[in-house]
Amino acid sequence: MSNLTVITPPAEEALSLGAAKEYLRIGHDGEDGLVAALIPAARARLEIVGGFALVTQTLKRGWDCWPPGVTRHGVRLLPGPASALVAVEIIGLEGGTETVTTRFVLEDGRLKLKPFVPLPGIPLGGRVEVTFVAGYGAAADVPADLVQALKRLVLVAYQRGEGADLPEDVAAILNTRTEVRL
Repeated sequence: MSNLTVITPPAEEALSLGAAKEYLRIGHDGEDGLVAALIPAARARLEIVGGFALVTQTLKRGWDCWPPGVTRHGVRLLPGPASALVAVEIIGLEGGTETVTTRFVLEDGRLKLKPFVPLPGIPLGGRVEVTFVAGYGAAADVPADLVQALKRLVLVAYQRGEGADLPEDVAAILNTRTEVRL
């Protein structure tokens, strides 16, 4: 089983209130609170559906056992793109922690065991936690197609509420960014 915790949230949103209002064609301040609330909700939805982080943030992913592939080709850290490895820790059943970061590398967003290094054991009832930095950078670094998808999700939420289906154009943008798995 895997879980994800946000350690340091994005310092800014990938879409500013002004840009969202311009896209929604709102020329007054009366709905600023609503639009400002829709932006992080839309970002979170886009990140979950797309499997990536838009703006740089620090995340922690935990597993009850080592994920498959960590010793050979690595395991993709999601959400991505993962850009820095902060820590790899083995957590014992009673809370004791062993830091094993130096045994691993981050290559192309994948956590991989270094060559000729033994995989650390996880004690019965324990877990492994990997802390990493993910995201495209600052808001200005987020690819334009993802900003457009974010604008569309804000628009859909503004018009119909957040329970609406994923718009086809947003799905198409996400499909172009889906990694082909062989």
